[in-house]
Amino acid sequence: MRAFTRICAQRGFTLVEAIVVIVITGIIAAGVAVFIRAPVEGYVDSVARAELTDAADTALRRLSRDVNAVLPNSLRQGPGAACIEFLPTLGGGRYRVAPRADGTGNILDFTQNDPSFDVLAQNGLPPTGGFGNSSVVVYNLGIPGANAYDPNDRNRAAINAGASNAGLITLAAANQLPFRSPGNRFQVIQNASVVYYCAGSAIWRASRALPAGVLAAPAACPQADFAGATVLVGNVDCAQSSFAYNAAVSQRNGILALTLVLTQPASRGTNETISLYQEVQLDNTP
Repeated sequence: MRAFTRICAQRGFTLVEAIVVIVITGIIAAGVAVFIRAPVEGYVDSVARAELTDAADTALRRLSRDVNAVLPNSLRQGPGAACIEFLPTLGGGRYRVAPRADGTGNILDFTQNDPSFDVLAQNGLPPTGGFGNSSVVVYNLGIPGANAYDPNDRNRAAINAGASNAGLITLAAANQLPFRSPGNRFQVIQNASVVYYCAGSAIWRASRALPAGVLAAPAACPQADFAGATVLVGNVDCAQSSFAYNAAVSQRNGILALTLVLTQPASRGTNETISLYQEVQLDNTP
């Protein structure tokens, strides 16, 4: 029996068919891209805004936490829209104003030079030691005669770190403090101020040591005597950001208004800008 082999004709795509497929695919891809582009761009923009908002919020929280520990009536504004300086407290308490029933007890005497006093109630003071390079301040009003920035006012006195603890404050030298506190309160500060300022598209945190003489308000932000400056947050629009302090008429509850404007760098491919505003209330009761 004779075998027959069937040969089937095989064909590929013609050039015309291939071009038609490519054209149709391109049309479909272009149509899909029109609908996808907006959601993708929106997602990228939202991520950029979220990053900026998170950075700004973290910076404002850190700054607010620092300001909440300010020595009453020590916050002041430097030149420019975004420049503040203040004296941070390490802790505080109440000093003894009267002896015990048996006549014992180390009172704080305002009528003469007094080298030490008992602490009746304390907040944040170290149990022993930890008072290195610090001073005690009583009734800081932030005005001539009661200004901790001016050592001539004598309401700030250096502490003897080795002889002080949470129950007893011993001064480095006997000092006659000029004013009693109506609440018998005192604060302990480090012998340095804290400065926040905007420069070079960033918010910086620096410090200034309290000198033997008056620590004048910053003549410029930044300036040469700012030490240990570190960046708090970058990508800041310094022209739009501001720190505005209102001490209030009563001088007992000042308001610090913080405006922080951040802009996404061009290298990220977006042009996002966010602005955060926050108010911090300061208890200026000395």
